[in-house]
Amino acid sequence: MIYVDLINAVLRRLRESSISGNWSGTLPSATTVSDYQKLIGDLVNESKREVEDAWNWSILRSNPTITTVADTQAYTLTGTTERTRILMAQEQSNGTILQEMSDPYLQFTKYPASSVQKTIPHYYSVTGIDSGTGELTVEFEPVPDAAYNITFRTVTPQDDFDAALDNLKVPHMPVILGAWARAIAERGEDGGSMSDIVFGQYQNALSDAIQIDAGRTVGEIDFYAC
Repeated sequence: MIYVDLINAVLRRLRESSISGNWSGTLPSATTVSDYQKLIGDLVNESKREVEDAWNWSILRSNPTITTVADTQAYTLTGTTERTRILMAQEQSNGTILQEMSDPYLQFTKYPASSVQKTIPHYYSVTGIDSGTGELTVEFEPVPDAAYNITFRTVTPQDDFDAALDNLKVPHMPVILGAWARAIAERGEDGGSMSDIVFGQYQNALSDAIQIDAGRTVGEIDFYAC
């Protein structure tokens, strides 16, 4: 479902005028969209973020791969953002699952420099955000001694929407209901009682969507708990 349709679905529930056509450029700069319609666009983005963060949605998963370089410990994980969640990391040649390590322990392994191990990595640590790209940075331990392909399984939410044709990946109904509940609360209608009812509908829709998606990834929680 595209952004303009999400906004209009909320506006109809509020008995407000819908956006008649797709705007050009970004929503904040659109001259054909009213300030209230833009507010609903903001609430749709807030609801989208909450839904995306509520579960490791299968539709948001990808497999970025880092090819290591001998004697290089730090890398940027391409295609990720500050909101990316890492589910696992695996070295391709032998199938070894890398374990996540704490930052203090990673720092502990770096000294003394004369005793630093260099071989196939067994651990990784997320060390921050690349200032140039906004992507996650990771370091491996031991330091790679050759080229290894290490594939990550990640969940990366979409950026906030601003174009009319931005297409939602996660289930649309929780996003719509979550934005509707926020809009009612913003208005203060019915002393908050209507907002409570719609918020309950949102929670039920989100729970149902998570259960459906969880059925597509049966057993993964047990696997990662091993």
